[in-house]
Amino acid sequence: MKMKAISVVWLARTDLSNLNSGQGSGNLTELKTYDHGRKPYVSGQAVRRALFDTIARAYDNRFLCVAEKPCCDVANCWGCDLRGFLAPKSGEGSDRRWSPLKVAPALGQIPAEIVTDLLTRMSIFEKEDSSTKDNRIAHVQLMENIFRLALVLDLENIGRMLEPVKEENGKGKNKEEAFKGWQVTVDVGSAERKERIKAVLDGIYNLNGFAKQARAAASLAPEVALLTVQPVYNQRGLRALELNDKGEVDLKQLAWTLDEHKALGYQDFFGYTPGVVSNEAELLALLQQKEIEAQPVYAAFEQVKALVAAADL
Repeated sequence: MKMKAISVVWLARTDLSNLNSGQGSGNLTELKTYDHGRKPYVSGQAVRRALFDTIARAYDNRFLCVAEKPCCDVANCWGCDLRGFLAPKSGEGSDRRWSPLKVAPALGQIPAEIVTDLLTRMSIFEKEDSSTKDNRIAHVQLMENIFRLALVLDLENIGRMLEPVKEENGKGKNKEEAFKGWQVTVDVGSAERKERIKAVLDGIYNLNGFAKQARAAASLAPEVALLTVQPVYNQRGLRALELNDKGEVDLKQLAWTLDEHKALGYQDFFGYTPGVVSNEAELLALLQQKEIEAQPVYAAFEQVKALVAAADL
């Protein structure tokens, strides 16, 4: 099977945490929520940032710039290749690259109460206009939950750039440009492409780097994961592990997704950690019925990396 995309949907538990703050008022660090404030979420931008920071920690010499000031060197800079970029040029428009990594927001699945943590910061220095010391108080909203995350990796466009070929017809003011096709301007080759794909998969498995890690070491690394190797690129099936308010996987939706994948010739790999979902016995029975092995999360990722290593990319 020709590999053109890898989709990953996963669940991650967190204890009390605030992984992506919203705009608070005064000294309040507000939790980002949806569903009328009952569930927390982490923006897709924050998930992407944490993922790239996780990858860069392991491959710091491969990231040659920062997202705010891209070098646009897709051939050598993993950051510009995987993140994509928009680099304005003075008077000449801009250089643009669409990211081959499409990421959805992390959505908390369980309604829960917001807990407010009181933080204090003490200063030993006295204020100029007072004999009292400078004490600051901050309030941080926290919530525990199970988050569902999803992304799709566009394998064909990693380490590769295309530019349109145009042909000018006519002269002066009446000249027109006709589109004549595409030409490859950057192609890092199969071996380098596979190394970058492996780094992304490792980054997902080790995902960390969210806000306030010094005080709340919560990550969104996968504990239950569905990895799908696809012969075409699409973003179907990214809701396969939705939970209801009781923490139960929607088995009807998961079964539908797995049946569709089988009919289309996709390959599914399921990583599993006990104690994450409430209906795990029914979930395992469904996987057995669909002839999909429930294995440790690391093993599912290793199987997909082995397929990447053996593929013609």
